[in-house]
Amino acid sequence: MKSNLKFLILSAVMMLSMMVKAGPVSDVVEPITYDGISKLFLEEKGDLFNSLSLSTRYELLNYYGKEYKKDVVNDLETSETHLLKLTDDYMLISTSSARTVEMKMLPKSSRDTVVVVIETVETPYKDSRITFYDTKWRQLETAAFFTPPTVDDFILPNASNQLREELKSAVYFAMIEMKLEGNTLVAQCNLEDFFLGESFTRYSSIVTKKVVYDIKKAKFKKAK
Repeated sequence: MKSNLKFLILSAVMMLSMMVKAGPVSDVVEPITYDGISKLFLEEKGDLFNSLSLSTRYELLNYYGKEYKKDVVNDLETSETHLLKLTDDYMLISTSSARTVEMKMLPKSSRDTVVVVIETVETPYKDSRITFYDTKWRQLETAAFFTPPTVDDFILPNASNQLREELKSAVYFAMIEMKLEGNTLVAQCNLEDFFLGESFTRYSSIVTKKVVYDIKKAKFKKAK
């Protein structure tokens, strides 16, 4: 009986000694309350971030901006996830080497906020999808806020009808990247990538690579 008690005491002392030598566990963090876009990130139901568990999302937020940045692997263990930029109302996160998600809170009125989400994939050309939500992550009609650009938006007004129709027929599936820059949205499409050799020369003077939209009260309007 005494030997068993002695063994238990020695075991407890050894365990305590090992814990002291090891020091604090770096992955153990105090609970933090988040607001703004960070709170929405934690509350997202998994449609956008199905490979990121709640604990992984907390980990990304807790380590953001720290001198020591921990590599966070998504829950599918397929690639690292990086929180690239974070403010009170904006977040840019890379969920894999080929996908980024951009989120921004847009005040629609003094009591109403809209969340715009831009998902961009690179395969290898970049292509984006834009979606709108309320702060309960209920999806809203995109048409109420924004008309996504098409090939026609990258053709300048000086283009003849013939060249315009030729170009639209040649590029039947455009890859358009969208990103937020302050109070604007920038859409980019390099139409030249869809042509071989010098065949694009015929259209080079009638196209633009970038279209800018001004954002006001959650509404997106093409800049003049």
